[in-house]
Amino acid sequence: MKKRTIFLTLLLFSLFMNGCKYDFIMPVEVPPITGTVSFSTQVVPIFTAGTNCTSCHKTGGQAPDLTTANAFASIVPSMVNTATPGQSMIYTIPAPATSGHTWKKYTAGEAAIILAWITAGAKNN
Repeated sequence: MKKRTIFLTLLLFSLFMNGCKYDFIMPVEVPPITGTVSFSTQVVPIFTAGTNCTSCHKTGGQAPDLTTANAFASIVPSMVNTATPGQSMIYTIPAPATSGHTWKKYTAGEAAIILAWITAGAKNN
């Protein structure tokens, strides 16, 4: 009886250990942004593509207005901090990590583009 109990215990333990699986999630590697980041061709499409930001942040909607015509005037300088780009509200609020923004988050690539644009002086180009 004792051998049977030990055998069943070992069998259950081995089944339990083999049944556990952990999928490692590798962080997304974003290539460095080189060259000048264009506000009109690289940053604005992040806001306006599909049902991104402009589904809520449109003319007459929630501030800031991120439509193509009004995005720059709505976020610069109030949401952009060129002295410490990583603390700019347009970068940190819809950040890819957990933030206070409830619906849309930037992808790692989108966040890198926005940070590079702010670091380069947040020009309306």
